Amino acid sequence: MLALSLLSGAAAAQSEAAQEPSQSRAKYVIEARYDEDTRQLGGNVTVTWTNQSGEPVRDLWFHLYLNAFANNRSTHLKEAGGRLRGRMAEEGWGWSRVDRVQIGWPGGEGGEEVNSSFRYRQPDDANEEDRTVFSVDLPRPVASGETVLARIDWVSQLPRVRRRTGYKDDFLLVAQWFPKLAVYEAGRGWNAHQFHANTEFYSNYGTYDVRLDLPANYKGRVGGSGRAVREQLELGRLKVRFEAPTPRDRRREDATGKRPLVHDFTWTADEDYVVMTQIFKPQEWMEDFPDEVERARAALGDDFSLEMRPVDVTVLSQPERASQADRHFKATCAALFFYGLWFGEYPYEHVTVVDPAWGARAAGGMEYPTLFTCGSRLFTTEDMQQPEGVTVHECGHQFWYGLVGNNEFEAAWMDEGFNSFTDSEVLWRVYGPRRETTDYLRVPVDGRAVADLPHEGALARALTAQAIPVPLPFLPDIELHPVRAHTFKDSWRDKPRERSLGFLALYRDQPCLSFVQEWTDPRWADRARYLGDPNSDPIETWGWEYVDRESYVINSYPRTAVALRTLAAVVGDQAFLRGMRHYSEDWRYAHPYPEDFYRSFQQGSGTEVDWYFREVFQGTGTVDWQVEVDQERRPDPVGFFQAEGGQFLERAVEEGAEEEERPWKVEVLLRKEGELALPMPLTMTFEDGTTRDLLWSREEQQHKNWRRVEFESDQKLVSVVLDPERGTYIDSDMSNNQWFDATDAVAPWRWGERTLAQFQRYFHWISGLGG
Repeated sequence: MLALSLLSGAAAAQSEAAQEPSQSRAKYVIEARYDEDTRQLGGNVTVTWTNQSGEPVRDLWFHLYLNAFANNRSTHLKEAGGRLRGRMAEEGWGWSRVDRVQIGWPGGEGGEEVNSSFRYRQPDDANEEDRTVFSVDLPRPVASGETVLARIDWVSQLPRVRRRTGYKDDFLLVAQWFPKLAVYEAGRGWNAHQFHANTEFYSNYGTYDVRLDLPANYKGRVGGSGRAVREQLELGRLKVRFEAPTPRDRRREDATGKRPLVHDFTWTADEDYVVMTQIFKPQEWMEDFPDEVERARAALGDDFSLEMRPVDVTVLSQPERASQADRHFKATCAALFFYGLWFGEYPYEHVTVVDPAWGARAAGGMEYPTLFTCGSRLFTTEDMQQPEGVTVHECGHQFWYGLVGNNEFEAAWMDEGFNSFTDSEVLWRVYGPRRETTDYLRVPVDGRAVADLPHEGALARALTAQAIPVPLPFLPDIELHPVRAHTFKDSWRDKPRERSLGFLALYRDQPCLSFVQEWTDPRWADRARYLGDPNSDPIETWGWEYVDRESYVINSYPRTAVALRTLAAVVGDQAFLRGMRHYSEDWRYAHPYPEDFYRSFQQGSGTEVDWYFREVFQGTGTVDWQVEVDQERRPDPVGFFQAEGGQFLERAVEEGAEEEERPWKVEVLLRKEGELALPMPLTMTFEDGTTRDLLWSREEQQHKNWRRVEFESDQKLVSVVLDPERGTYIDSDMSNNQWFDATDAVAPWRWGERTLAQFQRYFHWISGLGG
């Protein structure tokens, strides 16, 4: 049986590997049965792997990701403080157990059991309790260009939904569920890191043939990577077979001349799913956004093909949110269109969008090949960009992670940050600014408070009725909580903030009287989030080596987005698009590292910006540019002046001289604080509407942290603006980037009135019900 499986798989694996000689390929055939009573999956996986490393390999290493949820001693749980998605892990554990490993070779040789060499590995922290990586020795080395087959019998216990995998009642999201071969890298060996709290995944490109045995009640309600090629009932059970990529995809070359591959397989099932399938039609989007098409064509050239294939989009919604399916579909199409326009077409015929069940929120917001989970809520509108924001982001991962497969352990920013940059660009173009709301009783109310009320410390929490201590003898630490504190996020990936959001909080805040409307450009939201921790670590840091979770999130998401957006300002829009397109196509179905991106981008863009990558991505430098202006009419000459004959003659003030006849003496002082030095344009505007542009060069800034510009002008200077296009998002303080001769005397009073009104109601609260 093993030999026959090998004969059928080895030739295909070798053919696929030939597309990209430097990248090893893997072919998976998986058979598994799900037991709804025990929540266990049992079965076998056959992995056919072709070694393209250029060196012999003596063992095989695998990931067992579910063992991160086996106990509180795993590396993942220890780093997370025993918490998963904010909750203490005390039950609903998950694990994977390997029962047998057999090794075979082409031509029917082998079938040898290697269980005796099985051992768990802890390459990162030597934590002997961690069971997320294991290895087995091969009976003999597999030479470069040779194919080896491993058949593994295993059992997995699904956890209660944990970090985007598991069950909740009949809802299943089954991810990272089988023994997955690690990636072998020439000169480094097996790249098989443990599953850390701040890391995701890394695996070989290849193909998947997956056969599932499920309860019959899931009929018509199962989704997975690729597409189901067979689904039928047999003896009271549902038998489903998936292939990823689909047979049709494998026969078609994409625009880069390569045939599609994937590097993982995930599936989902829920008998409550409401299924909707529509077709993404790229031509319709091209007609709706002709300026964007011309922008891409101008950057890439008239001979460059911008064609994209139609894609079947299946949305699996929960019944209570089925009305949002069309919004999920539109957001998915937005991502497929713009990412495809900028970085090359989505090469698969199908994509599945998953809305997790109520109580399974931990399954939301995750990407897998040709399938992703989003997440939503009730009472949303499109201008709130919920679920649009997370849908665009997770669909975008089909490109950054799905097609360009960076190592998410060592360089998470190469997919998360690239994707954060791109999804904000898409959201702005399709939906515009995001309307901000505040939740009361889980219902969004328009607007935001203009100032934060006191909420830290025991006194503040008591005065706001969040935690009122009850002094009872022999019963310490008794508290009442009339106003329930609730954690929420400004947007789906922002830092959580705590608010009191119950009925009493609604009564206290009176939002209709004290709140103001707030509309947020998602691109500037990236910058605001980046400023939360702009310099603790370099962007280019391994996932578990950031100083804390906050640094990991900021560097992997918004700081990288800000760095890319600023890079576009440095090299120019067209060069930036060319560089990103070249990189994305150069490394499609391959595993780039940071140096590969830096090199490929510069080749495609025709620029030399090694200094930028070194200082911004590999360093922790920050910068704040500032401008100051001093101008006055040139004074009349007064005093003693030497004449041609050598004598000094007194010159007095001329009475009746018109001040308007004297020119303006202007001094513009530019300053820079911080280590970074980037070219900085500025525009000076004069009273008659004329302008004067200057460039404060990188070389000048490296020489001195300031530059003084002095001149005389017949026209009064009315404004000076650094970075007039506002492209240098990395600037840590943009409030001092401009100077205006006129001042706004009304705005401070307007905002002050709102702040005073808010605190007036707060003090009424304290003196009344809250006192």
